Amino acid sequence: MYLTYDEFKSLGISDISEENFKEAITKAEIQIDMVTNFFYADGLHDLQNDLISSKKCLNMRAKAFKKALGIIICYAIETGISSSNDAISGNIKSISIGRTHLDASGTDSVTYGKSSVPNEAMALLFHWGFLYKGVDYR
Repeated sequence: MYLTYDEFKSLGISDISEENFKEAITKAEIQIDMVTNFFYADGLHDLQNDLISSKKCLNMRAKAFKKALGIIICYAIETGISSSNDAISGNIKSISIGRTHLDASGTDSVTYGKSSVPNEAMALLFHWGFLYKGVDYR
């Protein structure tokens, strides 16, 4: 598990219940692994080591990963869209989050491509290099 409930609460993104968090975390981890090409899942990178690294860029990258995962969890809970199928199937006709209301014609611009990952999470991941698709020349 990339993110515990206590870590999620410390991010200050949302005040969701632990039960809702536990329901959403597994699908959110699948979504973040898919868009980051399994950056922390494949064993080549260690999230816990990056969090305690003395190299600031590794530390900030790991924190950004956790924050993006928190954003994905919040989005899934608040909208009911927790998988790519939900995002592209059109089952969700309208979404209300606080005072914001989106109908089906506006949901395509909220998530990245055909995924259920919100654009805010993608921007964070992009900024820290998680979406880089180049070839390692080492």
